[in-house]
Amino acid sequence: MLSFSGPHRLAPLKPHNVFYHFGMALSADANRLTLPSGLSLHVEHTSPPQGVSAALGAILFIHGLGGSGANIGPVIEASGLASTRKIITFDLEGHGLSPLSGNEISIANYAESARAVLDVHGVEKAVVIGHSMGGIIATTLAAAYPARVAKLILLGPVKQIGESRVKALMARAEAVRKAGMIAVADTVSKAGMSQRSLATSLLARHFVRVSLLNSPVEGYVLACLAVAKATDPQYANIEADTLILAGEEDKVVPREMVVFLKEHIPKVKMTTMKDVGHWHLVEDIEGVAREIKEFVE
Repeated sequence: MLSFSGPHRLAPLKPHNVFYHFGMALSADANRLTLPSGLSLHVEHTSPPQGVSAALGAILFIHGLGGSGANIGPVIEASGLASTRKIITFDLEGHGLSPLSGNEISIANYAESARAVLDVHGVEKAVVIGHSMGGIIATTLAAAYPARVAKLILLGPVKQIGESRVKALMARAEAVRKAGMIAVADTVSKAGMSQRSLATSLLARHFVRVSLLNSPVEGYVLACLAVAKATDPQYANIEADTLILAGEEDKVVPREMVVFLKEHIPKVKMTTMKDVGHWHLVEDIEGVAREIKEFVE
């Protein structure tokens, strides 16, 4: 059995109206939301302009490892979906502006926090979009609470991983705990991009690097451990129509992983995006926006 040595928890939270990063008070967070469980998360939402019906339903975005709710911003703007739907984004515990609580970090607990965010916003059923680690969180949510998910969109979705990938992820977590995010930011950002993106999109590559460098170290480490020990949900329980967007050059989630999901999720369509690696949201903003809009409408 694999094990990971070292402390797994941060010190108790400071007052929730101030964001602390590496012990330094940076700014008040007006979007800090305390869930009924006591968990404190940074949550943002937009509603359609006054006079426009929101009957089409809400969209909930779940980001990936080392990301934040803001990652989907360019895609939402390019799609125009915010003009007709409520958009909810949030930072998972230990990511972005959401602090660690001291509770166990797991894929199941991440999924419960996503459900709680919907509850707080009074949303009974939403289109759920998950990227990377957010993909297995989204499928876990959809399998556990099928009536809460209207449609499911998975971008480079992670599933349960094998022994060799577990070892690699544990090694990454240990490197980050020892040396900080700088230890992996360059390698991870470059490995996740397609050859075309590396050659022609400096902004996309540096966007990913900055996202990783700004990730709270302990939150990232614990998320790595959560993915390493994650198990596949009961995919057969998922009732929602599902779209998988696979990157043609995705080395993080290779084709055999998305084919597995295609074969195990009941109502699924898979689209392969040309010249895209693992960072769909910045490698092909217009393409992802188009696919999402067509699927949900």
